[in-house]
Amino acid sequence: MNFRIFDCHLHTYGTFLGPNKDLITYLDENNIEKAVLTTINRAAKSKIFNTNPEEREKDGQEKTNINQAFENLRKLLPKYQLDHQDVISLSNLDPKRFVKFFWFNPKFDMDKEEKNYRILEDHFKKGFCGVKIHSGINLIKIPRDINKLVSFMQDFDKRFPLFIHSTPKTSYFGGVSCKDIVNLASNNPELTIIVGHAALAMEYAIDLGLALKKFKNVFFETSCSIPYGILSLIKTIGPERIIFGSDAPVTNPLSLEIDKITCLPVSNDIKQDIFYNNAEKLFNRFNC
Repeated sequence: MNFRIFDCHLHTYGTFLGPNKDLITYLDENNIEKAVLTTINRAAKSKIFNTNPEEREKDGQEKTNINQAFENLRKLLPKYQLDHQDVISLSNLDPKRFVKFFWFNPKFDMDKEEKNYRILEDHFKKGFCGVKIHSGINLIKIPRDINKLVSFMQDFDKRFPLFIHSTPKTSYFGGVSCKDIVNLASNNPELTIIVGHAALAMEYAIDLGLALKKFKNVFFETSCSIPYGILSLIKTIGPERIIFGSDAPVTNPLSLEIDKITCLPVSNDIKQDIFYNNAEKLFNRFNC
């Protein structure tokens, strides 16, 4: 069966696009009719894991790779918002295909706060109708670091969704817990929340499903997920709030992410809902 596909997590650039491939051709080859499009932090993507021995050496001691990675990450945290001209240029080539999201860093010096929110407002006026935050690269604590962002979005247009790049807590990284998202959803019942990478691990998917089942304003995106985790979400919350995303071409080829849905032991109608229908209904509500 050839499924219609709405990719709710697409970037303008990435490793799996290939050196001689343009993004629109890539989407055509994989039957992607529509997509939520945002930019990519190219500096962080290429340099976080630079493990040059000369750069790791300090006081005669070689740092571990993980320590070097986090030091690189701190150095690469932008003091400004990422340039989204690539999103605008690509969207102009096929305006009906793309939903533009702004990748926003809510952590900046207080004296730059007004400027950064003015940049976000300018992009809303240019047709961007959602915001993505990255809990990993920008080291964001939820909900503490995004209270002003949520208020700003709700004041501008209550329909605009917030996409959270979620990362489970680890021994090295604080990440985002299910409790964090529960607090955000319960305190902001009118805010539409999209949890990215919702089935990144089986236990994470089960935890999210059980903790967030009752929150109708929360949707679950499938990129970088394991198939059994996606199946767990279907069984826990039902398929209606699960939306397909690839995180392509950054972390995976599109074809691999598509296979994760097509292999599921569920009906083709449910697969079509996850691939396209759920996202179409969601974004039609926002006139995106």
